[in-house]
Amino acid sequence: MEPENHTKATLVDLLDRILDKGLVIHADLIVSVAGIPLIGLNLKAALAGMETMVKYGMMKAWDERMRAQESEARSQKGTFLSNGEEVLLTAHGGWYCRHGLHPAWRYGHLYLTPERLCVYQHPFERMLFEVPLTGIVRLLMPEDTPSEDGKVRELHLVMADGHIEKLRCTEASQLLACLDELQVGEGVTLDNTVWKTLWRGSRGEGPLPSMDTVCKSS
Repeated sequence: MEPENHTKATLVDLLDRILDKGLVIHADLIVSVAGIPLIGLNLKAALAGMETMVKYGMMKAWDERMRAQESEARSQKGTFLSNGEEVLLTAHGGWYCRHGLHPAWRYGHLYLTPERLCVYQHPFERMLFEVPLTGIVRLLMPEDTPSEDGKVRELHLVMADGHIEKLRCTEASQLLACLDELQVGEGVTLDNTVWKTLWRGSRGEGPLPSMDTVCKSS
């Protein structure tokens, strides 16, 4: 294959050529000090459009996996609510995710129904957090939580297994009132084993609530 010189070629032509035909880079790099080779680097890279990549058998599994995920997400679009499920409250909200390397707040829309509480992310059609109301033992609204214009507050949910889930909601007071009206956690007591788990798991996350505050009497 002989190289061709196109004097009128533009950057757009170059990008089109790369995406359509592809570009392969194969390089060997050796770092030497005083004539002594210390580090060797063997680099192989391919750059092309996904259609070209798949055509030549590269990244095919990844492409199929991503297409399957997107297809599943589209099929589930708007189906996070069951048929006839009543929405009692909806508001902008967030859930504190402790999973992964960097725990952080993840935001979406908060929905409360007579059966469950969830945070759903509409742009990605993804359920961030979901819990049945029967799994909530106690509701806490810390006084020192951050707020924006006096509207955004945190609501902590003490779960039946002793761990705490943290939610942020622009209508936290209204959410708390709705949960109280549904008698969430009424008549539920945390036993000593669960309380100890809760106590240990809450260390390092600010002031701990007293046992009388967290546990409800039967």
